[in-house]
Amino acid sequence: MSETIKHGWLDNVFFAALVVLAFGVSTYVCFNFFIRGRSVSTPNLVGRSVENAKGICQELGVNLVVDTDHRRNSDKIATGNVVWQNRTAGATNLVKRGTDIHVELSAGPLVLPVPDLNGQSARTALLRLSQQNLKLGSVARVESAMQQGIMSEEPPKGTVVAAQTAVSLLVGEQPPPLPYVMPDLIDRALDTARPALESRGLIVSNVKFESYPGIADGIIIRQFPLRGAPVSGRDPITVVVSRQAEGGIIEGPAALVPTNGPTPIPTTTQ
Repeated sequence: MSETIKHGWLDNVFFAALVVLAFGVSTYVCFNFFIRGRSVSTPNLVGRSVENAKGICQELGVNLVVDTDHRRNSDKIATGNVVWQNRTAGATNLVKRGTDIHVELSAGPLVLPVPDLNGQSARTALLRLSQQNLKLGSVARVESAMQQGIMSEEPPKGTVVAAQTAVSLLVGEQPPPLPYVMPDLIDRALDTARPALESRGLIVSNVKFESYPGIADGIIIRQFPLRGAPVSGRDPITVVVSRQAEGGIIEGPAALVPTNGPTPIPTTTQ
């Protein structure tokens, strides 16, 4: 009895194995004759000319569709050749015969004109260059009283260059003001001292009035910077001027007016 059961179990296993084998063989046959027989491997058309790509597609029984409305820039693919296709190429990527393969053609390397940056700051130039897919090269600076900002660029403006080309700049900057030795303003009249200072680019920015017995109105009684200190047009000058009624009135720089009295002459440092 046990031997009968054992033989029956083996027969069932053998029968199941035959069924699985038959299913696998039939699947393989159907795939090769009914599916694979009607499909082809997707060709790699990238880099080929349109005529070459058409010939390959005709041999495989697929249709080449060229997008005439769009082109793509490429540094590697020659202008007019296929640069992109909508289906991945390869022997394992099958397409049915009669399938359309869409392609786009190369427009060659991306070329751009160098913008006109004359008179702009280096910061503005950097922004404009990055917006146009260019980059900033070396920057040379030179003192120029006539022109501030960018004076020249290399390559020159309007030159057609490839993307990410470096553009070098020559930037003009305002020269620093002349340095002076601060003169002694004490006991001098503000109306004569101030125009003399401002005619040399030195700015009297703060004026405070203070009562001082025995000193006539309008005479400078204190100053900053002190006599002998280095000073330039970037340094504010503060003076305290005598007046009978004391007050904290602050005045801005006065307009330059001609004077007939003696004026302090600042000394330029060497």
